[in-house]
Amino acid sequence: MGLLRDWTFVEEATRIPALSELVREALIRAMFVRDDRALPAGIVGALSQSPSVTVKVKDDVEVRKLVRVLNGEESTMSLGLSAEDFHYFRKQVGIGRDREIGLAAEPRALLAYDWIVPEQGGVLLDFGAYAAVEFAEGGHRALAQVGMTWKALYDEALAKGHFLPFVPAVPLDFALGDGLWGDAPFTSFAGDFGAYVLGLRTINAYGERARVGFEDVSVEGSGYDLLHAILPYATEFFMPVSVGVRLAARPAARKTLSYTFDDPGKLSAAVDKLTRSGRTVAWAQVADALGGSALRPGAAAPFTLQVSVPASDPAGLAAREKGLDATLTGFAGKADLPDPYDVPADAYRKTAARVARGLFVGEVRLPARALGDLQGKVQGIAGQAGVKAGLLASLRADGTASAFPFFEAQKDRVRVYELSKGVHRVAKTVPAAAFVSRLAHLWEDSADYRVRMDHLRRLKLEIDAAHVLEPLAHP
Repeated sequence: MGLLRDWTFVEEATRIPALSELVREALIRAMFVRDDRALPAGIVGALSQSPSVTVKVKDDVEVRKLVRVLNGEESTMSLGLSAEDFHYFRKQVGIGRDREIGLAAEPRALLAYDWIVPEQGGVLLDFGAYAAVEFAEGGHRALAQVGMTWKALYDEALAKGHFLPFVPAVPLDFALGDGLWGDAPFTSFAGDFGAYVLGLRTINAYGERARVGFEDVSVEGSGYDLLHAILPYATEFFMPVSVGVRLAARPAARKTLSYTFDDPGKLSAAVDKLTRSGRTVAWAQVADALGGSALRPGAAAPFTLQVSVPASDPAGLAAREKGLDATLTGFAGKADLPDPYDVPADAYRKTAARVARGLFVGEVRLPARALGDLQGKVQGIAGQAGVKAGLLASLRADGTASAFPFFEAQKDRVRVYELSKGVHRVAKTVPAAAFVSRLAHLWEDSADYRVRMDHLRRLKLEIDAAHVLEPLAHP
């Protein structure tokens, strides 16, 4: 995941005498934008590191062997490499006595940006070829390997009579593993990604297979449910190789309804009513004009709300559509727009490539009724920066939304930092809103947050005593 590596690095860097007078936020900025003149040589060297070797994973046995080699339990001879590859691996990785060598997974796609502190050498795992799935007999469950793309699982589930309940709020070409070690915003109207994860098959720091959770039943809410407590930080403690996910039955009838709005106030009122209505909805997504044109080429309405509605038969679907029309008062019209997810794989990848051109900075979690207010304030940031801004958002049945502001701007580190800071400031002016991003985690400096992070760091050092799984870095 990288959070503990970044956090620990910043904490230790603030104790360096040469940086003692540099405030924490200035240090974070200097590290993020790579202002090397403001940083000691040791920090510059650490920030310039990169993984030494990338290994394409085809079987979890390979991961187990790699972990045992890196933690010193086995020799590199056990990897079964050719003589040439054997010497290359040892030279690049720097195998040696008392040397800590780590291992991390490579995201297939990133929504925003990578962690500040890179892996300090070591091995990067490419799970792109590790992408099979098994569907349960007599139940709506699947065990999918982490390299499988969300779109491939969605399509295969439909073909087998299932329905994948969660979608990426921002439709990039994510793999399932990106929801664990990346920043893929998988969600649905009923809940977030974690609500659909039944269990993880992982490799621990000693090369042993370890299961977290239960693949056959959901234990969410139970007293012994470690899985959902640890899911956001799973890769700090284990290397996930497969994900057990809860599916739904494929609906007999399904329709994506598109409502347009020309006023942010009317949009906010409508989405607030929808998220409190108790209506059956698979997912509900909002896009402003720039967001709509990113999803679909051409001009878009000022605001578009798309709602995916499942039903048991056409008559039930018609009744649900009529009910939604009554709930979403204030809409300017209904448009015939394609479902961004239920399209051929090639079309989905084209949409993902178009959306990925935007500069995303993170997620704002807020009450759904505040979406219009946030969108207007993000436009203000963009105006000050001389760029265009857009917004994509996903609604939830608990009255909240996840909004993803993006900008038409060059993705240089200084611009990313300044726009992130702007969205962070704006989020503080919206009641009950919170900005969630990799930078925002480091900006947070409350006493309670520091205590929680310290507990998490100590837990990692105990579980990953071999310092193999995304090991901490030190300036």
